[in-house]
Amino acid sequence: MRSGLPKGYTLGVKNDTQLSEGSGPATLEQIHRLFESAVAYDSALTLLKGFKVDFSGNPDFHKVYLAVRCTCGTAGLLSVEVAMDKTLAEVEEAMPSLLGNLRVKQRMFSSMSCEMHGRMRQGGL
Repeated sequence: MRSGLPKGYTLGVKNDTQLSEGSGPATLEQIHRLFESAVAYDSALTLLKGFKVDFSGNPDFHKVYLAVRCTCGTAGLLSVEVAMDKTLAEVEEAMPSLLGNLRVKQRMFSSMSCEMHGRMRQGGL
């Protein structure tokens, strides 16, 4: 299994269509497609395309946002930043680490009690 994907599923390829052409910097759309492919089989993480808020204030990075949800109705926002000068091949190479970090954060959120989630929603932490 590569990057937590089912056997035989490869990052960078979706329906026999290469995500990348050339070796220039990866676009945000290409990076979104990589993450979309990577979390397609992970019901715990949802890619949030079109999310335009920049919490970090760092203009030299592409931001990718994902949501994690609990049955109590609380949603957590997770993010990944990718330097704008990275090629798609470099991002693909880093995907196992990026996904691993996201899954650690997702597990931390999921291991919190619904009571804790309720306090988070109310700003009582």
